[in-house]
Formats: sequence, structure tokens, C-alpha cells
Amino acid sequence: MVLVASWAGSADAQAARVSRKAVTVRASSYHSNWRTQSVAVVQNNGSNGNGANALVPKQMAQAARPLPAQPVARPTPGDLNNRYASVLKHFPSALGVDDFIARVEVALCYFGFTGDNTIAVTNLCRDEVTAVLKDKIETVWGGSFNVNGLGGVITCGVTGFKAGLSHAPVCSGTGRERYVFFSFPHIGIDEVGDVGAISRPGRAKKSCACGALAKCLNEVKADGLGRSFAIPGVHDDEDPEYSILKARMMNKMKEEGLNVDDNFGLADITKAAERTISADLEKLISKSVDTSKADYAVVTGVQIHNWARNLDDPNSYSMEFVAPASVYAVVNGVATHLDLSQIPQVTPRMLNLLASSSMGNSPSGSQDYDAAASYTGGASSTLQQIPSSYLFQRLVSKPRASFLTAGNGHGN
Repeated sequence: MVLVASWAGSADAQAARVSRKAVTVRASSYHSNWRTQSVAVVQNNGSNGNGANALVPKQMAQAARPLPAQPVARPTPGDLNNRYASVLKHFPSALGVDDFIARVEVALCYFGFTGDNTIAVTNLCRDEVTAVLKDKIETVWGGSFNVNGLGGVITCGVTGFKAGLSHAPVCSGTGRERYVFFSFPHIGIDEVGDVGAISRPGRAKKSCACGALAKCLNEVKADGLGRSFAIPGVHDDEDPEYSILKARMMNKMKEEGLNVDDNFGLADITKAAERTISADLEKLISKSVDTSKADYAVVTGVQIHNWARNLDDPNSYSMEFVAPASVYAVVNGVATHLDLSQIPQVTPRMLNLLASSSMGNSPSGSQDYDAAASYTGGASSTLQQIPSSYLFQRLVSKPRASFLTAGNGHGN
């Protein structure tokens, strides 16, 4: 924890601890420290001690993310840096998933959140491929309470949220509880840069992620935002989650005045989904969390699958990324927004340890856990391969070799 101590000891950090000014923050430039300014948050009774009545302001991804990458050529599958550039073109804040998890752990540990004293509440799409990120989260934070929904839409409501929070450890010294909320819609950007594309174990044809958001995109382009506008609270009884997802998203997109033209693609609607779902998350938090009794943190963004087109190829590489959008901690009723880009990336050796632990293996030095430092388009992250053997075992509960022997592999 030497790095944490050095950050905490800086003049800026000391001033931040003393001042804790209750001001609204929407950063427009880089910060000299990984922490940004603090803001007062609303108690569940509607007051924040200053007579204000507003939710925690959301620090959008554009506020503290690296400069967008320049256009890149179609990536070569074996060139991890070039593949990373193809992801950054659409999501400039993207980090390798293990690097992302490590930075979140370091940042939140400073505010007292650890796997021993905190419950994680995860909101991911129902798609089984999101299990990769779930495994990474739970390696650090332990078993999580999931509120997953189709496309990442949250439908559990206040009752569901409060049920999960009631499972949190209680700190013996203070009696307070701690929660960390993780929320991510997802998207595939395969090894050659095709947006929406993903391979799945046992399926020869290219698949899509996220299918629900792709359907939303097709329908809004066909019907327009006007016809897609829905009355809040009304949904299709035979297709409840999708109809709720679409209604909330279309209303949010119309509110934002988005131009859904021919250039508006799956990456754009995935970003809109993140903003929509994050707004829903913060509304539920405001109605479920009592900040006089609990501290919490929020981590939102987009999960990105950069998988190989042929998972059967032993020489292929699959990777996972997360593009953080909003990260903040609320301690004793005061929110501090965090800039993960200012936290140093972990070394390849450290990444091997983290990655192998989350995949149920001990580091063996094999190529399954090779890491590569990548510096592209102003972003910097340590990248890590996701072994095909893990994907097969995790998603279809069979080793890759036995699955192929049964004649279910790609191209059969």
C-alpha cells in the first residue's frame, strides 16, 4: 500500500480531506490527483444538510478520460496494441479488465472498502458472457448480490435493492455497513474490430453482444424516437424486461436530444444504455441507502468483449476491457469522485497473479497468462489474455478439448 500512502500524503489530498466542499462537480480537464472534488449527497430523507434536493451529480466518462484515439486500421488479431486501439476508437477510457479491477480496488481501499467489510451489488446483462467480469469482481469483493437484467436494465426495484443491502457485513467498531455498486451494459468488439461481434463456445456462426441493445437500435432506427417514446411504468407483460429497457432508453435518448441517424451505431446506443441505467441506479440508491448508517461506492461503465473469432484456435487471443464512466465513493454522506486513469497500471507480473486467481488457477508461467503493456491513443493499460480453456469451462461447463472431441466446436 505504499502508493496509496504517497497519494494520501500529497498536499492536494490533505486539502481535500480538510475541505470536503459541498459543490457540484463536472470536470472538464485532467486532474493532478486521482481524486476529484467532493460533493454532498442526498440522504434517504431527501436532505443533504445544506437544504439541497439533488442526486449525486454523475461524472461522465468524458470528464476525466484520455484523449480519443486516432482512427486505426483494421486490427491484426495477434497485435494486442492494435486491437486495443480499435477498442479505444469507440471507448476512449477503456482499460484491460484486470487492470481496471486492480485500480478500483486500490482506489476504494483508501476509503475503507475491502472484500472483508463490503458487499458488492452487481448489475450486468443476463448474457452468460458477462460472467468473466463477474468473476473478476467477486475475486476481490466476494460473492455479490446480483440485480442483472436484460441489457443491464434494473428491474428489481427498491425492495430488491434493500434485500441485497441487508446482507452486508456490519462493521464491529462503528455499526456501519458498506456497499459497492457495479453496473455495466456490454458490447462485443471482436479481434478484427467488428462492433457487436462475439464468438460463443459451441456455436460456429458469429453471435452478437448485446443482442437486446442491437434490437433496440434496429427498432429506433426504423420507428424513430418519437414513435418509440413510452409511458413510464407501462410494459409488455409477455416481454417485460425488454419493453422496460427500451422504454427507459428511448425516453432518456429523447430527453438528451440524440440524433439517431445512419452514423448512430451499436457503440452509441450502448453508451446511451450506460447513462440510462446509471441514472436508474442512482435513483434506486437514493431511495434505498441511508448514508447516516452506511457508506457506499458506485462504479459504472461498459464491459467490452474483445474475443477471438475462433475460440478453438490455440494461438488466438481473447481479451476483456471495461470503459469506466463514473466512479465515486460516498463516506459519511460526502461523495468523492475518482479518476482511475490517474492510478498507475499494474505490472505484468502482478496482473498474472490477479488474472489467474479470478480464473481459478495458480500462475504457472504458461502463455495462457501472458500480459502485454499497451500504450495507444493516449491511454495506457496492462492487457491480459482470457484463455479459451477458461471461457469453455466457465460458459459451457466442459473443458475445451472434450467439447471439441464431442464434435461441437466451431466449423463442425
